Amino acid sequence: MERNKNLGLILLFVVIGLIIGGVLGESLGYILGKFGEMSGGSFDNTIRNFFVKSLDINLGYNENGWAVDLYLIKARFGLGFKFNVCSLLGMGLSFYILKWWRS
Repeated sequence: MERNKNLGLILLFVVIGLIIGGVLGESLGYILGKFGEMSGGSFDNTIRNFFVKSLDINLGYNENGWAVDLYLIKARFGLGFKFNVCSLLGMGLSFYILKWWRS
């Protein structure tokens, strides 16, 4: 029972870290893009792209995803992941906080 509780807590911290890191990455990307425009460059600059460009993994998460057609009911299922530098930093920070919190 204790092992399941620990695993659930770890998964919760990982998901929260990824979400917070992703939101911070998008916010930082917008801010860095605006700074790039103000400095005479473009919104799509190299520093912004480092934080914002992501690795997208899609499992049926598009217009041709997994579909169940029961004539009256149609359901489409999919799963997508989007990792960028900030989401990975957020996940690492959440592991650090979990380690500190549990000791």
